[in-house]
Parts: sequence; C-alpha cells; structure tokens
Amino acid sequence: MLRKHGGFYYYRTTTQIFALAFCALYGVFASLSLPLVGKRHLINWSVARLYYHMAGYLTGISVSIEGKEHLDSKRSAVYVANHQTSMDILFMASVFPKATSVVAKKALKYYPFLGWFMTLSKAIFLDRKNRDSAIKEAKQAALDIHKKQTSVWLFPEGTRGYASKLDLLPFKKGAFYMAVQARVPVVPIVIANYNHLYDFTVKRFDPGTVKIKVLPPVDTSEIDESSESVDKLASNVREMMLATLKEISIPPPGSINPPASPPSTASDKKSH
Repeated sequence: MLRKHGGFYYYRTTTQIFALAFCALYGVFASLSLPLVGKRHLINWSVARLYYHMAGYLTGISVSIEGKEHLDSKRSAVYVANHQTSMDILFMASVFPKATSVVAKKALKYYPFLGWFMTLSKAIFLDRKNRDSAIKEAKQAALDIHKKQTSVWLFPEGTRGYASKLDLLPFKKGAFYMAVQARVPVVPIVIANYNHLYDFTVKRFDPGTVKIKVLPPVDTSEIDESSESVDKLASNVREMMLATLKEISIPPPGSINPPASPPSTASDKKSH
C-alpha cells in the first residue's frame, strides 16, 4: 500500500499546500483591494473558487454537487458542514457562497499567509478554551449577520471527525445559537466520505470525484433561544446530515457501517 500510494500522496499533498499558500497570498491582496471597489462580499468567494480550481487541477479531485439551489447568497444563513480531514478546505471551496464569512478556531489566526488572509477578510475566530470569549464572539457574529447582511460557515463537529467510518461527532451548539439569535436558517452541507481517495494513515491520495449534497434550509424563526430548543435543533440537523452522509457515501475500505437513519417525518420538520 505504501509503495503503491506513497509517491502520489506526497506529490499531491505538496501541490495542495502550495495552492493553499498561493491562494492565501491572493486573499491578502483581495482583502485589501476588493473593498475599495465595493466588492468586499466577493473576498472569500473569489479565494475559494481560485483554490478549488487550482488545487482540484493539481490533485485530480473534483466534486459532484446536488442541491445548489439552496446556496442563495442573497439570503443570510448559517452554513454547517461535516468535517473529516484537512481536505475539507478543498470541498468547502467548491460550494462556498458569496457574502459569507468563516468561523474558525483562534489558533488559525497565527498561521503564516492563511492567518493573515483570514484576519484581513474578517473571519470570526473562536477561542475554544475560553467559553465566555467564544460566546461573546458568537453573539457578535449573530449581530453582524443582520447588520452586514452576511452569512457564516462553520464545522459544528468542532474538529476533524471520523474519516474511517460513516459517522459524525456530536455537534457543538455555537452554530445553532448563532442561527437562532440571528433568526436566519441553517443550511446543512454534507460532504461524502472520501476515505477511499484520501487517507493520510496509509499515504493514499488518489484522484476522483466526491459527492456533496446541500440540504434545504432549516427554518429557525420560531425556535426560542433556550438551551433545550437549541439542543433539539442541533440534534435534528445532525440526524439529517448523518442520514445523508450514509446515503451519498462509498463505505470506507474495511468498514462496516449501519444503514442510514430513516428520513425525518413531517412532524419532525414542523419542529424547525
């Protein structure tokens, strides 16, 4: 396995890192120049598109997207996606909407190039070790969603989840509190498991196509801000995303995964 995949793994990993560094540098330029011509809402979108096409070409990775009609840049929303590996940046870039900011862990702020770009592009950094600070930042983000008519993108698992099986980590509630406070919908985005193409543990990095499914917006306008209501919202969204993950994914090599959960009933949907 190592001999078969190792050379391509290191080549494609190196080219991906090069593409990310190049696009981050472009992002610094875009963050300084686009606001001058009234195009601030295109900063993250233009960097994402450049990175997807550049890294996709160099690595041979492409995507097949279902549900593009739910990516409405004219409507503020909280976009949530599952998180498997560092490759998610590439898949995120393929569907990243205009007028959208990224919510990321504070540590990324200090990365060369990437951190500079994210700081200039007004990314929202959350300090996971400081709960009070994280809550304050999340509330400010909810206010900005209305004031600046923008959207935000988060990975609600909070860290990289399961790459070797079809499952999701428990969701952190920040994204859902943000959506409820801002009274904007949650738009779930599911990236199919791609362990058959990329697995750093066995140095596998093969070209191929990965499915992405954008689910219909989940309305939050009638949900109160109580912890119980937000917990239920997060749980329902996670169930929908997990069922979709199992539906669109090729099971990881050597894994045994339970069947997808049945789709939500009409009564479940009314609870949103």
